[in-house]
Amino acid sequence: MSAEMIESSRMNRIVSVAILIVCSLVLNGAARADEAELPLNPAVTQATITDTVCVPGWTKSIRPYVREMRIIKAEMLAAIGESHEHRNRFQLDHRIPLALRGATIDRRNLMQQPMAIALEKDAIERCLAVAVCDGRLALDEARAAIWRDWRTAGAVCDAAAGNPGAFD
Repeated sequence: MSAEMIESSRMNRIVSVAILIVCSLVLNGAARADEAELPLNPAVTQATITDTVCVPGWTKSIRPYVREMRIIKAEMLAAIGESHEHRNRFQLDHRIPLALRGATIDRRNLMQQPMAIALEKDAIERCLAVAVCDGRLALDEARAAIWRDWRTAGAVCDAAAGNPGAFD
């Protein structure tokens, strides 16, 4: 292999690494920008949790009207090609639970989930909410974990509870 070919190969590797670094920085910036635009309830902060999300029954007091949610659910079912007859197979769920500062009616915070999956996510939501109210986990940390990926948020809850692997 000639010195010129070796130098060309070396330059290609350097350029590839530089492109990866730039892409990573751009994507990280986009993730932070997305997070700044999260569908959140402004009344809930770490400082207000003892007066809001940690008060028994608080989330029920702020839930949207059933009629509103039925309309949204029907629209979202139609958008994914499901008939109204299959509505009981799905739960209209908050991506960020109300107990973790999620916005009540913002459509960016609503998604259709098959019932079995919704029940699994509900268990992780409850675990995170308890960890927040017990002071074992910061509200923003729990919220960010569930926003990124609710399935992996179980590991955050496990760590806060001292039960590694419980939600694996």
